[in-house]
Amino acid sequence: MWLFGKYKDILLLFIPVWLIWVVLFLLPESWLASEVPIWVWVIFILGIDVSHVWSTIFRTYLDPVEFKNHKTVLILAPLVALVVLFGIARESTTFFWVILAYLAVFHFMKQQYGFFAIYTAKAKTVKAHRFFKDKWVLYFSMIYPVIFWHFHSRNFVWFVEGDFIDLSLSFSPVLRVIFEALYWGSILGWLAEEFLLVKKGVNRLSYGRVLWMLTTLVNWYLGIVWFNSDLAFTLTNVVAHGIPYLALIIFYQLQKPHAERRFSALRMYWIVGSILVFSFLLAFGEEYLWDMLLNREKGTFFSAIWEYPAAVLGHPQGQALALTLLSLPQVTHYIIDGFIWKMNDSNPHLKTFFSK
Repeated sequence: MWLFGKYKDILLLFIPVWLIWVVLFLLPESWLASEVPIWVWVIFILGIDVSHVWSTIFRTYLDPVEFKNHKTVLILAPLVALVVLFGIARESTTFFWVILAYLAVFHFMKQQYGFFAIYTAKAKTVKAHRFFKDKWVLYFSMIYPVIFWHFHSRNFVWFVEGDFIDLSLSFSPVLRVIFEALYWGSILGWLAEEFLLVKKGVNRLSYGRVLWMLTTLVNWYLGIVWFNSDLAFTLTNVVAHGIPYLALIIFYQLQKPHAERRFSALRMYWIVGSILVFSFLLAFGEEYLWDMLLNREKGTFFSAIWEYPAAVLGHPQGQALALTLLSLPQVTHYIIDGFIWKMNDSNPHLKTFFSK
């Protein structure tokens, strides 16, 4: 029933997100309206969001078996991305961030559906005829908040100001009522069909499917629609996306089917610690370069650890190249993620892994 054992997925995939909701509802309005504190940025953006991107290398470039299985895409993805990103960055940094923001939204949505598909496979759910189809409802649970964001001014951005197309002047209250009705009606209809199929004996009840669907819907709604807060968006977005991915990488390394033998407890702690620490150090290095060469927004944090040895890049070509290279790990992560978790011949171990 559970992805990582009976209780591990509840502890790692759901409880962190639920706790964030509790914290946000308890925080005073002044905190929600303030900028994201530097310590929150370090823990959640640096420690979870950027680190989870770098953790991909343990599933790809640093794993000889996996690198062999995905050699072509692992070599071509960063090279193609480098050329395309640099071409866009040279022409327009504004357009560069627009492209990157929508790629990120697509990636986040795909990951949510990917975990849902795992729970569906684990539950051996029969693809019965449904009016409220799984994929439609799950994607709509995320698409509507993003649509709302486009039509309503928010106190937060995905990456930078202006990375989403601004349609705020075109939205009418009637449309919101319609979308809200469709939004909550679709999840209620999906739940009704889900339990009806269980009652008829077509499927068995999968708590993972239900909890993942509901958690996704509520999290995107709270983070984007309910709370108009940079802090709320950051916490809901990062925790729901980064922690599950880090957990997936770690458990794959611990239980990968092509391992010759089970690891000792000491070896397990070493693997977990190595992934977390090494990913954090790479994330730190990336963000250090972002701030030193382009942004200079986190100088009080980074300069306290290591003074900047270089000045901010002033030449447009240099800025475009830095923007491209520093975005490359993230975009490469977006691309290869679409290959390394697919149930096909290039991933012969996944079915065994997810059946454990």
